[in-house]
Amino acid sequence: MPTTDQLTPAGACHGGCNHRNRTTLAAYRQAVEDHADAVDAWYRNGEHGQPPAEPDQPSLRWYPGNPLFCGRDIAAARRSLLELDPQAAQLSAASDGHRGTGTADGKVSGSKTTPSVSPVADILDRLLGDLFDTEDEWRQLRGYAPRPPATRGPRGSHPRSKTIGWLAEHLADILAHPDFLELPRTIYRWERVLRHLNKDQRPSPSSPIRCPRPSCGERRITWDDEHHYYTCGACGQIIYEHEHDQYEHDQADAVETARAATPPPPSVEHRPLVPAQGDDSEPRTAGTLPVVDAIRIDPETYRLIFRAPYNRPLTEDEWQDLPWPPCPNCGAPIEVDHVTIERVGKPAAVVGARTLPPLPPTREEVPGPWRCAGKENEPGCGAEGRAA
Repeated sequence: MPTTDQLTPAGACHGGCNHRNRTTLAAYRQAVEDHADAVDAWYRNGEHGQPPAEPDQPSLRWYPGNPLFCGRDIAAARRSLLELDPQAAQLSAASDGHRGTGTADGKVSGSKTTPSVSPVADILDRLLGDLFDTEDEWRQLRGYAPRPPATRGPRGSHPRSKTIGWLAEHLADILAHPDFLELPRTIYRWERVLRHLNKDQRPSPSSPIRCPRPSCGERRITWDDEHHYYTCGACGQIIYEHEHDQYEHDQADAVETARAATPPPPSVEHRPLVPAQGDDSEPRTAGTLPVVDAIRIDPETYRLIFRAPYNRPLTEDEWQDLPWPPCPNCGAPIEVDHVTIERVGKPAAVVGARTLPPLPPTREEVPGPWRCAGKENEPGCGAEGRAA
């Protein structure tokens, strides 16, 4: 199996931004080998039929490295490296450093036993050892002074904080050396382990933001825990964590700004109930309202919010006169389909000493799908939605 270094051309970034390219290139190389085997078999069988078709060579766009990793990958690795210290401190605070001292091992309760070191302590020691090894190796390569000794705190807390700070300061230079190509993956792996032990994992891998690529804009952003970035399921756009947080902030601000700048749609005058011929004249429990809720379209979900608490069903003629909101995408008028619901009437009924009059059948119009109708001589923009 080719390594990451072998699948990355000279000058390209060795980080996660080129992961899809490396996967595609590995699949192409495997297809070339399979094609060579198929051609050999075709020759051995007397060249009957058409020769096997050659695989199509993929067209790949590689992100450049500076010199081995791009700035986005270096920033993501530094952010994950700095996250190791608080995660390790949280894990150390939740553990006393020893296993439980129950009697499940068969010893008589009350007998003194020496507690063994817990797996959490082992993990923190291994983390500290990996950090020390990286710092010592880089100091030796650059001819720096050896790592100074430090007073050991709980599970190496003080030395861990110092070496993480030192590595974060020199990370750009470290990742420019070919001996440290696997360092970002090691950092990401340690962060996953610590978050898992702290039960500090993300509640959901899905993100609410839209893809920032202008030609996409889909809401299919998910977190890739292995490669430590977000990806768009529609176009494959890669979004690093710090970029995702900035996009999330900017998109939320844009929605609030647009909502504040858009005037509220006009209210609909309430139409009081006119009793039908033969209707009972008893007072109703629900009083009349001066206005009803305005009809609007949610700019995020494109749901048509239609809450019209009329005290009688809407007719088809009234449906055409409703103040429908404009298209949230381009501001053009919209077309709203409606569905007619017919309700069967009820015959007269006798309840005790009273006789209730019959109820005639009714027809009610309810909203269905809507679509952008476009402006005067322009077609619609393609926006559409449904009623909530």
